[in-house]
Amino acid sequence: MITMVRFRTGNTQYCLAVDATRAVRTTNGLLPLPQGRCDVIGILPGDPPLTVIAPFGPGGERVLVVEAAQKTFGVLVDAVTGLARVDEADIRPAPDGQDSQLISGTIRSDGELTLVTDPEVLVGRL
Repeated sequence: MITMVRFRTGNTQYCLAVDATRAVRTTNGLLPLPQGRCDVIGILPGDPPLTVIAPFGPGGERVLVVEAAQKTFGVLVDAVTGLARVDEADIRPAPDGQDSQLISGTIRSDGELTLVTDPEVLVGRL
């Protein structure tokens, strides 16, 4: 069993392994990053400042703080909806058609499809 953080952006539910998450913050104080990469939408002040990416689309009121590959960064989401215990055998293969492997698998529970994302792929969006 693995514990996942569930979050929502738009009409889609996603999850990410809880051991890669550090905190949930608001977007208060988010500053644009001039000439940032495609998915980088800005930085949150702090020591050090936190780079925030939006690989799941624009908008959102929350920043899920993630640590992967010895980097800490934020992921813009609409809402963090809770934790879920998932049997790794229930994670189905990733869907076809992705340019990168942002979505590493899928889970169906209670009639809803949840897309599994990999923190190591997310850090590559920085």
